Amino acid sequence: MLYKLPSRLQFGTKKKLYGLKLHASDPKHLSATAFSIVHEHQKSCLFLVQHGLVGSATALMRPSVEALIRGLWLQWADELELVRFQRGEDSLNPERAIKMIVQRSGVARYNDLLAMWVESKTTLHGYVHHSFQSIIRRSGQVDIPPEEIVSLVTFSAALATHASIELTELASKRAVPGQEEARREAMHMLQVELVSFLDALSVAEIRTK
Repeated sequence: MLYKLPSRLQFGTKKKLYGLKLHASDPKHLSATAFSIVHEHQKSCLFLVQHGLVGSATALMRPSVEALIRGLWLQWADELELVRFQRGEDSLNPERAIKMIVQRSGVARYNDLLAMWVESKTTLHGYVHHSFQSIIRRSGQVDIPPEEIVSLVTFSAALATHASIELTELASKRAVPGQEEARREAMHMLQVELVSFLDALSVAEIRTK
């Protein structure tokens, strides 16, 4: 049967919110919002897996990675880059963005994020764009080993945990005057717990100086 999709079947943003001005604190607020999107995707991943919608769950992994990278990028982007982002002229290139983040932040651990992206990007692209490997796994012609589902849930949980660590980093820098030391100590304790969770998932290595 041949049929034509109705012209009204389309999706797009009608109202452009480009008139809003970004103030000094706004990029960090948007950064925290991006990290919360990682959490939202992780909750959705669990829900979808529980209901047997594994194809949709795997398709969320690349947007999860990109939300994490965007949250970091927002903290280190310069004024011109933020203007382009606000105008919708920016297209995230994860590899280039991570390299920029590492260079401008001086934070060595973000190099691990680059390694993760390089290792995983082909698989992530395939699940979003419906590669042969993605479709054959949903076709019923092969049995999906439980290890692949475990890998999916672990990857999603790890991304959400990394987003939580970055939220604690933001929180440690936004203490009420006079409470800076107490805030840093509280955030440090949370980070210890979060890193321990990553270690329990076998997706992080605790290094001692």
